[in-house]
Amino acid sequence: MIDTIRLVFALICFAVAFVFGTAGIIGLFRNSDPYSQLQTGSLTGTTCVFSLLLGSLALASDWAMAARIIIIGLFFLISSPTGTHIVARFAWVSGQIPEKKKPSGKEKE
Repeated sequence: MIDTIRLVFALICFAVAFVFGTAGIIGLFRNSDPYSQLQTGSLTGTTCVFSLLLGSLALASDWAMAARIIIIGLFFLISSPTGTHIVARFAWVSGQIPEKKKPSGKEKE
């Protein structure tokens, strides 16, 4: 019974990772601004990888494997935002200006 619950939880986590990964890929093509693309990739990538780690943690065979997965997750939670910040800072310093939204004409000023 417990193995079935762990398996179902892992499958739900893997499905969530798939949905967020797919949404992130679509978001990368829909956003034309590099900062929006960076935010989309960072958010969905973190959610996707964290969901995969939770699913793997549910399927871990022993405590040693679970400890390894937790260490990898902690490293990822520190390194991923740091890497995204470095890329965004480089884009800002190199002069990449965020795009302004064009008025749709429906709003009156």
